[in-house]
Amino acid sequence: MMNRLIPVVALAAFVLVGCQETSTDTARNVSETRQDAQQNVQDAREDKNKVVAKASDNVSEARRDYADSAADARQKLSEAEADAMAKTAQADFDIARAQANGRAEVAREKCSPMTGADQDACLSSAEAKLQADLADITAKRDAVLVSADHRD
Repeated sequence: MMNRLIPVVALAAFVLVGCQETSTDTARNVSETRQDAQQNVQDAREDKNKVVAKASDNVSEARRDYADSAADARQKLSEAEADAMAKTAQADFDIARAQANGRAEVAREKCSPMTGADQDACLSSAEAKLQADLADITAKRDAVLVSADHRD
């Protein structure tokens, strides 16, 4: 009877050991996640540069118009500046959101070798930090948007 249980126990132990993620796997996953996050931030920065360049062109055009006809150009300039502020705020928000999501992904990846309550606590902490970061960047963006709206 004992001789029959030894192979079963050995097989169960082998399966359990094979299912755990190694520290090398975790490090590789964290590194890949960090690279993905950095690429997302870089993409958001490139998008911002395009948006800001276009908005700056609009402001420059409005400034030229301002020199030609003061009253109409002043209104157009104010609207263009408000639009540029709003677009820049949104682009900054997109960058900050990409950074926050990247940090959260890295934090979640670091939780992967943990199990049970430790993993749950680690994931909850990562999610709470992400939500706090998102709330903060949303508030900053909204404050700029309100300021731009009052600029009209």
